[in-house]
Amino acid sequence: MDFSLTETQAELVGLARTILADHSELSRLKASEQSELGYDADCWKAFADANLLGLAMPESCGGLGFGFLDLCLVLREVGKAVVPMPVLSCLVTAALPCVQFGTDEQRAYLGPVISGDFVGTAALLEYGTTAEEPYLQATPDGDGWRLTGVKTSVAFATTAGAILVSARVAGTDDIVMVNVAAGADGMTMVPQQGQNYERLFEVTFVDTPALSDGQIGTQKNGREILEWTLARTMVAQSAIIGGTCDSAMRITAQYTIDRKQFERQIGTFQAVSQRMADAYINNQAIELTMLQAASHLDEGLEVPEEVATAKYWACEGGNQIGHAALHIHGGISIDLDYPIHRHFLWIKQAEFSFGAATPTLVRLGALIAR
Repeated sequence: MDFSLTETQAELVGLARTILADHSELSRLKASEQSELGYDADCWKAFADANLLGLAMPESCGGLGFGFLDLCLVLREVGKAVVPMPVLSCLVTAALPCVQFGTDEQRAYLGPVISGDFVGTAALLEYGTTAEEPYLQATPDGDGWRLTGVKTSVAFATTAGAILVSARVAGTDDIVMVNVAAGADGMTMVPQQGQNYERLFEVTFVDTPALSDGQIGTQKNGREILEWTLARTMVAQSAIIGGTCDSAMRITAQYTIDRKQFERQIGTFQAVSQRMADAYINNQAIELTMLQAASHLDEGLEVPEEVATAKYWACEGGNQIGHAALHIHGGISIDLDYPIHRHFLWIKQAEFSFGAATPTLVRLGALIAR
């Protein structure tokens, strides 16, 4: 496949890169992580002003109407800059199902997301089960639903105005995808600490009412919508982590040139150069498998094997690159005022989200063998 960027894609990537460069100073990153919101609100607004938040949203809602692949290319730039923003939870996991399966009335709510005035998030992960098989129960309540159960690792839950929740219909194997207003009755949130300082929350629902018009799709196609959402979430996450790995590798490569031992650049030592070569190969694997999966998803193809392959390389290849970057840097890698540790933490956070390398490989094996 030819993964050369089109002229339009190159312009989008260049625009995102320019905005992120203005918001990626170390002091800004620290301040954003420690702020009440937990992300860089100024950069988020700059993305909104450039209409990058609406990149994959319909033109009828004020978006640009581009595809999933184009969004992944921009997300990769976010990963390179390690600027904290709710790009994955809001723009992918929460918004894209509404774009694909929502009604015209529901898509109208995307306007405030595009303008940067509203942040959505999603609650898909639980304890003791996979994201594909939620335990949280949805009980019919007239034309709506009431939810009871616990979700974990819900990003920016206190900042979001609504949360897209996956739930199992009580007494059945059916799944529904419903939006719940943040702070709804019966909802409590307990802060969790992500490895990369991301604001995560354990959210408990006790007979919590869903929004009256908040169901995406129907009970009949709820499982399809969940699987569709998870596929794009994992590939988009792979795009972000691919960018982070690329940046970590480049920082490390420059360090091997600048750092000298025994009056020689450490990059000339065979052990170091071999480690960097392995990192480059892993980075290429992350990049190419992500682009292949994103391209096919963009074409409307459901390719679970390619999604699992991209997720596996993001986990395994990212782990190898992250550790190589730390080891080559030596003691300086633990300095919080040096950038490489932040890249490592982003890589490790993503590695264990939505399935680590081993369970992903098991899933891929089952898909190939079926």
